[in-house]
Amino acid sequence: RLFQIQIELHPSFFILLSFICLSGQPVFAVSSAVFSMMHEFAHRAAAAKLGYTAERISFGLFGGVLHIREGFIKPKHELLIHLSGPLFNILTAFVLYEVYFYFYLPWLVPAILANTVLALYNLMPFYPLDGGKVIDLYLSFFLGSGRAQRISRIFSLIFIVFLFLFGIYLVQYNVLNLLLSALAVNLYIAREQ
Repeated sequence: RLFQIQIELHPSFFILLSFICLSGQPVFAVSSAVFSMMHEFAHRAAAAKLGYTAERISFGLFGGVLHIREGFIKPKHELLIHLSGPLFNILTAFVLYEVYFYFYLPWLVPAILANTVLALYNLMPFYPLDGGKVIDLYLSFFLGSGRAQRISRIFSLIFIVFLFLFGIYLVQYNVLNLLLSALAVNLYIAREQ
């Protein structure tokens, strides 16, 4: 438990951190872990402010998921909850950049990069990422919830297959590109859950 909420850490979360550390980027790895956790706490803070109960946060290979007790969330509230995490990362990257600009602390560069990557990654319009959930909400306004979810899931599946194959293709240039294929598998598993 951390800040009165249960935190679940899947072993794959540590595998990714170890992999990044071994590639020579320990500050980026630690920054990614810390700010990924803070990203989920931003979701939790938004949910609590809107009157919802966060049960737990679970972390896996490529990030975390906030689990909310209530079965139904108003669309407007859902939009605010999904956008709160990426917005936190964008604001944090901006603040850290301002600090870096005035004080030139080189260790801040990986932290700025980690926040920027987290924001851009989570805003990708593919389910189950925050951006995909926002697209779901947008499409449901015009098409209804059922059709919007089907379209979003099909589009996401096409992207996942493309990302998996792209990662395999890029391995010839750098073995770290296999992380793209691992990301695709992770997105597929999360999509199915």
